[in-house]
Amino acid sequence: MPRVTENPDSPASAPRAADPRASVKALLRRLWAAIVRYRTMVLAMIGFGFLEAAFTKLPFVLVKPLMAEMGAASSKESILPNVWLSPLQPKGEGFFDRLLNDFNEVFRSFANGMADWFGFHFAHPGMNIVVACAVIAIVCGVLGSVTIYFVQTISRFFAVRIVADLRSELARHFLALPIRFFGRQRMGEMISRVTNDTQVMQRSFELASDNIVVDPMMIVWNIAILAWFVPQAIWVLLVMVPVMAIPLYRQGRKVSKRSTKSLKAMGETTESLNQILSGMRTVKAFQLEEQRLREFEANTATFLERTKKMLRAKGRSMAQTFVSYQAGFAVLLVMLGYVVLVEGTVKFDDVAVVIVPLATTYQHVKRLTRSYHVIMESAGALEGILTILETDTDEANRGGRPLATVRGDVELRDVVFAYGDEPVLRGISLRVKAGQTVAFVGPSGGGKSTTMDLLLRFHDPLSGAVLIDGVDLREIKLADFRAHTAVVSQQAFLFNTTIRENIACGKPGATQAEVEAAAKAANIHDFILSQPLGYDTLAGERGCNLSGGQMQRITIARAIVRDPAILCLDEATSALDSENEEVVQKALDNLRKGRTSFVIAHRLSTIVDADLIVVLSEGRVIEAGSHDELVSRGGVYKRMYELQVS
Repeated sequence: MPRVTENPDSPASAPRAADPRASVKALLRRLWAAIVRYRTMVLAMIGFGFLEAAFTKLPFVLVKPLMAEMGAASSKESILPNVWLSPLQPKGEGFFDRLLNDFNEVFRSFANGMADWFGFHFAHPGMNIVVACAVIAIVCGVLGSVTIYFVQTISRFFAVRIVADLRSELARHFLALPIRFFGRQRMGEMISRVTNDTQVMQRSFELASDNIVVDPMMIVWNIAILAWFVPQAIWVLLVMVPVMAIPLYRQGRKVSKRSTKSLKAMGETTESLNQILSGMRTVKAFQLEEQRLREFEANTATFLERTKKMLRAKGRSMAQTFVSYQAGFAVLLVMLGYVVLVEGTVKFDDVAVVIVPLATTYQHVKRLTRSYHVIMESAGALEGILTILETDTDEANRGGRPLATVRGDVELRDVVFAYGDEPVLRGISLRVKAGQTVAFVGPSGGGKSTTMDLLLRFHDPLSGAVLIDGVDLREIKLADFRAHTAVVSQQAFLFNTTIRENIACGKPGATQAEVEAAAKAANIHDFILSQPLGYDTLAGERGCNLSGGQMQRITIARAIVRDPAILCLDEATSALDSENEEVVQKALDNLRKGRTSFVIAHRLSTIVDADLIVVLSEGRVIEAGSHDELVSRGGVYKRMYELQVS
């Protein structure tokens, strides 16, 4: 089969080069995929957004009959039946003039009919128009509030749903990445990607989602009102829109690029704080408070400087858009004055109708500008996330033949492995029969932990092979193989949940009886029962509610309940005191019975009964045999053993 290799310095694992255009395209692809996936939600959002814009803009049309009535009243002219024209306006002859006059007549009839129905009697008949306008405004307000509720709720949830999907994708991808990836990454930066970067995207989408839906519709309604009453003004708007778009495009790219740098600096700040919190004992013991604080403050200063540059780009865009809009508005005012005062082709109350939509257009453009910027900021945030998502997943997770059972025969056949250019293992060969216990000993850096990682297929050899029951491990479905393995490490890890769940996660679906049997075999059952909540006692964050020995025995119980065919013990007792080591060692002896076990041992007294002891040095097997055999040879192992027992 082809050899699976992984080079940490390959382009696939190198830092992703910042490309604002690529980030924006990637963001748009994800948005489109979300729109297709949640199309029902999007259609509802668009529908309610259209209604919100309609109920917001329709009351502006009421300005026309209201201004006409007030103009007629102020000129002391009587209002004739079915005629409703201000003396300041010439009587139109065209289609639009007749349409507008019909609108006035229809509205007057509606107003009079409503007054009669409610029994209103005003001294001035024009008050019927005023009251009718007020009633319609209230109705539009009530209906508009309902549509606003649905637009806000649906659009914001849509934004949250996109980011939740992204976080799930990140979590899924993290779990599919090779172990080596996490050794090359800083934990603080990865946490920042999942929390800070996605939080920026969520805030951006929440802010932008409803504006992107509603404000364009508001502008369309404004244009429709303008086209209905003063169609000449449309040409000015057609010029204004691209002029306002130029600063958006130019500054938007800068916002995206600088957002990427700002969030990278935030990740470094998070990493710096993570180093302080996780290493607090070391910081205090070696009086590193000032040094770590200076590093944190330097990272914070970098973050602030990069954020300031991003905000400047956003501010320039907003300012340039405002100037462009005001210039266009000035041109519109001149044009309106000309068509009213010079040409006389537009009526005074028509101008009154369009002034309000024109005045509100800037607010809609401003919100769209802000939405555009936050989308660009989201593209910058996505840049760092894509760095992770585009990292190749572990080849070991792909394919392989199913594996129902494992006997436990293991062979390492001329295995060579390297993390970089320098080999860590140099032709390791070893045969282990099912049920045997093999101990790896030797100096630090000799290859013990790497050999264990290869046995668990955390890595694949560069050459040679690891065989399980005579089959190359690379040809076996990884999930099936790992279902028959268990690990107990030097640093015991417990989840922040109950002791029962920490044990049962070794075998999902394990019964209470199985959990208790495993706890008894691990010599931890009596301690658990002594707790007020028994097996429902919380282990705490990283097992903070328990001692080191208790944590280790719980992880042993976790391995026992799994009933593995192959067991790996990575210096499982080296961090314990003598009393705890004795108790834990008894639990480990129970665990090893009848299983193929691989043990990395620091204290050689714990592995004297191993079937095979392998001495590794500089990636090679320099001695192998039982304890008695190796002592009788008088080699490296004998010297190591005598140093510990003397």
